[in-house]
Amino acid sequence: MASKVIVEVPDNISEPTRKKAHQAAVLALWEAGELSTGEAAEELSLTHHDFLDLLAAEGIPVESGPLNLKAIEQARQKLTTGRP
Repeated sequence: MASKVIVEVPDNISEPTRKKAHQAAVLALWEAGELSTGEAAEELSLTHHDFLDLLAAEGIPVESGPLNLKAIEQARQKLTTGRP
């Protein structure tokens, strides 16, 4: 299902500020789980990769919840030694 985020602002607001407000609304909806990553990227006319870059630039974590420390350690070992 396609979605369209509409942000109403007064007529005297500049276009760059309108875009920032729209982006903030989309990011808030994504963080709340109301938009998928694909929907949010499409809404902002970004590729999936560019949307992930935007999240990083804004300091918004892609994952939430507790960290799987065992999986992180296994990945670290695999990267440093080349084996599990």
